[in-house]
Amino acid sequence: MTDKILSRKTGDIAHIVFNNPDRLNAISLEMWQGLGDAVETFEADPEVRVLVLSGSGDKAFVAGADVSKYEEERMGENAAEHYAKTGEKALAALYNSGKATIAAINGYCIGGGISVATCCDLRIATPKSSFGQPAMRYGIGYRYKSLKRVTDLIGPAAAKELLIGGASFDAQQAMTKGLIGQVLPEEGFMDAVLKQAGRIAEGAPLTLKQVKHAIAQIVRDPDQRELELSEQYFQACYASADYREGIRAFAEKRRPVFKGD
Repeated sequence: MTDKILSRKTGDIAHIVFNNPDRLNAISLEMWQGLGDAVETFEADPEVRVLVLSGSGDKAFVAGADVSKYEEERMGENAAEHYAKTGEKALAALYNSGKATIAAINGYCIGGGISVATCCDLRIATPKSSFGQPAMRYGIGYRYKSLKRVTDLIGPAAAKELLIGGASFDAQQAMTKGLIGQVLPEEGFMDAVLKQAGRIAEGAPLTLKQVKHAIAQIVRDPDQRELELSEQYFQACYASADYREGIRAFAEKRRPVFKGD
């Protein structure tokens, strides 16, 4: 585990922090590996219900890839492919996580930062945050899945603005286009994010699992959809003890206690 990816758990909420503030949390090969390791660790922890991703300092979430390491990590066919596969593995682990995932964006969210954020279920930003994907400036490419995640959120026209036109969106523009869901004041930002994470953590795990799986099928190519499994997850919700607990708690005017069974 690298010290440039920090991870910790507070009750049922886990934190993953991009910790490269001197370079605006620009992400390197070791950070992609660390991200994947952290996600897999928390995925295997039954106590964890929500993952919150953020950047160290108050200037950036992730300001793209660490260009200072391109010669070392991304030059040459084998090195470039190793880098790409390491990043894709980490992104896939995050995107396919059974936990609720939140990107808490305070500052720059560029290139690989957008790739990370679009793998999360929720994206919440401060007003000073900005978003861009200057791929053409460096001659790099993005694999189909990364581009699809962005395009699914903001549509092909806005995706082309980012990647071809070199547009930079401020927080309000990003929210209007659907790239992020909320803009919250910088003062008390993480407290507000964690409050929302706490509400999600109190929710029914089987419902989270069912909804995440169903939405994932909607944006998949039709021939890859697992609709029978989606139906099984749907039926499991109504057969669960959590469903009975939820109905009883509502009738008794109390907060439900869900256990995921």
